[in-house]
Amino acid sequence: MHFSVFALASVADVATTRRLYALDDLDDKAVSKVLFHQRKQQTGSSEALRWDQRMLVGISVIEYGSAGLRVTSCDFSTGEERTMLDAYYAAAARNPRVVCWDGRDLDRPLLHFRSLMHRVSAPAYWNAAGGAAASHVDIRASLAPPGDDLPSLDVTARKLGYPGMLGRDDDDVHTAWLRREPEAVRAYVEVAALNTFLLTLRLFSMTGEIDADAAREAEDSVRAWLHQRAQTHHLAAFLDAWRDA
Repeated sequence: MHFSVFALASVADVATTRRLYALDDLDDKAVSKVLFHQRKQQTGSSEALRWDQRMLVGISVIEYGSAGLRVTSCDFSTGEERTMLDAYYAAAARNPRVVCWDGRDLDRPLLHFRSLMHRVSAPAYWNAAGGAAASHVDIRASLAPPGDDLPSLDVTARKLGYPGMLGRDDDDVHTAWLRREPEAVRAYVEVAALNTFLLTLRLFSMTGEIDADAAREAEDSVRAWLHQRAQTHHLAAFLDAWRDA
């Protein structure tokens, strides 16, 4: 079976906000605060930004198929936002079955809107499976109907014996981006993608889309990939946490 898993890191779209509201004299942190304040006024309580108020700062895509495991990660130090979008569409072209965690309401709309911003053309993606919708799997949506009280990727992964996010969350991404610490953003997306990949194997085993032997083989491929990169702190930590589970 061929499929791709992706995880994103996004922050406040300071470039668009600065342009729309003539905030050229403010730095990124101050512009972010303006956007968070506006969002709280809109919602009455929450500062959580919509997909059209965010921009990409990192992506990790894990592809699995007959050629084995392939991991592609980009952050704001290794490429522009367009590079991150290209990585997503390239993986989707090779493996039209695309999986994410909680991507239906945020990640996919964010990817599509940023593609509009950057004039990305991907006709094969949109022509596949009736506009790409049928080939996408949102794991959280597969487990439960939409709602506010839903488990996180971290909690779900740890309950099933996987490492979880190792203490990382969305706030860490924003802080790392403001401090220009791309390694922290890369760690976030890679850990999120690894957890999502392992949950995908568990889900596809349950639905019969992949058999038990193939799932174990795929897990072994992940372990081998982690062993080869054990010098990278967050990957070594992921492997250690998985061993202890």
